[in-house]
Amino acid sequence: MISRLKQAYYRLQYTYATSDLLSRYRDLLNELVSVTEARYSVGKAAQQDVFKAQTQVSILETRLVKLEQERASSEAEINSILNRRPGTPVGRPEDVKPKELVATLEQLYDVAAQNSPMLRRDQKMIERSELAVNSARKEYYPDVTLSGGYFNQGHMAPMYQFQASFKVPINFWRKQRAGVNEQVSMLSEARRTYEATDQSLHYRIKDDYTMAQASSRLMKLYTQTVVPQGNSALESSLSTYETGAVDFLSVLTNFTTVLDYEMNYYDEALNYELALSRLEEMTGQALTD
Repeated sequence: MISRLKQAYYRLQYTYATSDLLSRYRDLLNELVSVTEARYSVGKAAQQDVFKAQTQVSILETRLVKLEQERASSEAEINSILNRRPGTPVGRPEDVKPKELVATLEQLYDVAAQNSPMLRRDQKMIERSELAVNSARKEYYPDVTLSGGYFNQGHMAPMYQFQASFKVPINFWRKQRAGVNEQVSMLSEARRTYEATDQSLHYRIKDDYTMAQASSRLMKLYTQTVVPQGNSALESSLSTYETGAVDFLSVLTNFTTVLDYEMNYYDEALNYELALSRLEEMTGQALTD
């Protein structure tokens, strides 16, 4: 439940952050459209440059519409998880910087072995099956019943009665043995289920751990190198386009490239946060704020 809520929260946060980004670049692109139209009016730009710029504005609009739909879906999921009335305002999540993953893979394995809800569930099934096997084996033993009574006979001497009865399972090779075999089979199945869950858990932990590590490295590359370089190229091309030093295609290429880079950053941030929340669910250890 908590993991689902966190994942819905992160997806909602993503829609707001990327909507702001697309809106900012849409405004920048509208300025480029105005410059291109002005250059076209004096014969310094081709008409197709105007059409290309306008098309890119329309493309950004479609992406914003899709993000609005994703935002509404995330808000509905959050209200459902919290058992709120449909349509309850959720509000904008805080822009929180992802927490760095400091635990090692082996540490996560160890914590999962102790705290994983899935392993605990399967372990309980094994314990119940072991109790059922022991109970079935007791059916081999005779069933002894002891009883006693006291009778008050008025003026006569009181009378006491004691009785012992034994129920011997003569046909144990049929009913009792079949019952034991059935419980032993269920115990073996419970142990195989535990082993399968453990193997699946190790795979999923490693998969999300490597995903979180890769996303963390990519986010650093985008923020420290790729996006700043892309922005510098875009700013340079925008300033020189007005003077005619570069063509429109170069400006548009730089624009779409840096936008893709920034969108990729938010994609990796979302992947990172979702991977951490799934690791929390599997290990029972807090990895996010």
